Amino acid sequence: MSHDRKSQYRGSVVTVRWKESKPATSPGKVFTAGYMLTSASGRQSDWRSFATLLFHTSDTAVAHALGEAYRFIDGQLAGSRQGKGASGPE
Repeated sequence: MSHDRKSQYRGSVVTVRWKESKPATSPGKVFTAGYMLTSASGRQSDWRSFATLLFHTSDTAVAHALGEAYRFIDGQLAGSRQGKGASGPE
């Protein structure tokens, strides 16, 4: 069963989804996570998941996915600012 959590960051809605599993190679539960972004205009990205990364707690899985989403958003914003600065007036 998967769980979703939504938050906002710099104008985008970040949906984090995490899932609990019990692999045969691990004595306890592990969690995987991923994220999807929705822009202020309503455009949604594809899910970005980290299926090969396993976390021992759901909190850690969520924190990792949020961190990746925030870095992606920050990178997109920085890229758009550089593009405007290069061709725009001073």
